[in-house]
Amino acid sequence: MNRISNPYNVVLLLVLLVPCRLNSQEHVLVENSPWEEMFLHIDRERYIAGEELWISIYNTERVTGKMTDRSSIAYVELISPWDNAVLQKRFHLTGGRGEGCFLLPDSLSSGTYTIRAYTNQMKNFLPYFCYTQDIELFNPFRGLEFFRKIPPENAFMKGIALKQKPVFSDNHEPAALYIVSDTVYGRREKVTLKLKADDTEIVTRDLSIAITLSGASSITNDLNEDMVSERDAGIPDPDKLIKNQKRYGFESEGHFLTFMVKYREGSIPDSCDYLYMSIQGKVAEFNYARRDTSGRFTFIMPVDSKPRNLIIQPENATGNMILEIEPSFSGVLTRSHTIRTVLTEAQQNIFSVLSFNFQTGRIYGFITKKESAESDNIGFKKRRFYGIPEREILMDDFIKLPVMQEVFFELVPGVILRSKRNGYELKITNPLTGEFYEKPPLVMIDGVIINDLAVIADLNPELVEKIEVIETPYLFGDLILHGIVNIITRSGTFSNATMPGYTVILPYKTVETSPQFTAPEYSDETKRSGRTPDLRNTLYWNPSVKTDKNGEAEIEFWTSDLSGKYLISIKGISGTGTKVISYKSFRIK
Repeated sequence: MNRISNPYNVVLLLVLLVPCRLNSQEHVLVENSPWEEMFLHIDRERYIAGEELWISIYNTERVTGKMTDRSSIAYVELISPWDNAVLQKRFHLTGGRGEGCFLLPDSLSSGTYTIRAYTNQMKNFLPYFCYTQDIELFNPFRGLEFFRKIPPENAFMKGIALKQKPVFSDNHEPAALYIVSDTVYGRREKVTLKLKADDTEIVTRDLSIAITLSGASSITNDLNEDMVSERDAGIPDPDKLIKNQKRYGFESEGHFLTFMVKYREGSIPDSCDYLYMSIQGKVAEFNYARRDTSGRFTFIMPVDSKPRNLIIQPENATGNMILEIEPSFSGVLTRSHTIRTVLTEAQQNIFSVLSFNFQTGRIYGFITKKESAESDNIGFKKRRFYGIPEREILMDDFIKLPVMQEVFFELVPGVILRSKRNGYELKITNPLTGEFYEKPPLVMIDGVIINDLAVIADLNPELVEKIEVIETPYLFGDLILHGIVNIITRSGTFSNATMPGYTVILPYKTVETSPQFTAPEYSDETKRSGRTPDLRNTLYWNPSVKTDKNGEAEIEFWTSDLSGKYLISIKGISGTGTKVISYKSFRIK
């Protein structure tokens, strides 16, 4: 059963009875509840370990029920029967819509698992006000043992059915969507479904559709029970809620990547005001984060699926510093009780069918997932963060010099690298005054910030392709850089130096790519008469169906070789913020 956790059931019940009269305490609770509401449509509710779980995401505004673009990332987790996250992924939201897929590891134990989803702003209220849905997973190689998750005794408000919207809107009744199709089809036959909203005033805009083997999913007639039923896990202290509500903001412009600086010995909180981020390569990429009032440093990452090797270093770094990354996924979970049981007879029957179908597909190499191409930034030419350098020295244009100190002395006027008692220093002459800057410049090798200039001094000049220099003060946001020196090696990988202990090298991808569900089509007689068995548990999945201006859409797919009853499940949201749900069944004979 799908559910959205909400600690304010009693308050919402009072509001439902007298919707226009809110006292001051109720106003506080309403104003400090999340501005977003999320629900997911997954392809089914029972799975075999090793299968894919397909996800369609809807993020709406609580006031109107309409799609919202306040957040650009959905955090989705798979929680085990023992209340620990076994899968965690971030998915891109565009206009409140997103999609994704989980590959369920074949090492998982059989039991009740929970899908949990939230945005960054919703973290302020966890474990409440997030979307959760339980699924059943069976691992045929672990016997009939099944770990059933039992919610806490105080988890549900018994005998009280509440709706999510009465505080704000009247759009809480589900809109009907008619599905026009036959009720019986043959094997490997083409099916055409025609969809139409019952009221053109609430024309449906965004839908997702799943067609699965009956028994792998269930029908829920009450939309509020299916999508937005309430769960009470105890009302938290309102004062504490209000105090913490601004800890996590909306990720509308990018993804928040947060660090803290810790110290091996003692604590000197004012010794580091900035963290620097760089990305290794011949084209320098640089960013910085400033320490906030809580002592955290937050970078805003682009929302794409491009893998990056981030290099994070503190300003004025010392060996006493340690960088700690703050997990982007919340560890605040509702605690459940787990009991060890065996599968019921009904579960054994359905899971034996699902398992046979899945294992047969594996043996014959039947694939329903096509990985999406990495399209982010294709054809986009990267640019240096400092633009065109004021001076560029190509090493092949000059005679070879034995050490980098001579390279700077002979080839880079106005820049000196010299030794001192406790190491080396690099200075740049201010072209406006003719004197050295008092503060050191930003020094890089292949875009990586170098604080220990002995690394520069020990670099073999034959490995260097060119040196780029910015001599004048460079303003980057509110950060003033007193010159920039970027040494670019021929490989562009800076592979011959060891990073200091205070540096964090972090392979990072903001969001996951969304694979495409693929299903065979049998328009060709040769394919129709093929001998490879088609026993799909999920016959068809489409996470994003758009209707026309009349609220109509048409879906086409082909049936499989597996006879039996199938369930069509359609969920979505209308342009006016009304949630939509529709079911229909058919048989393959």
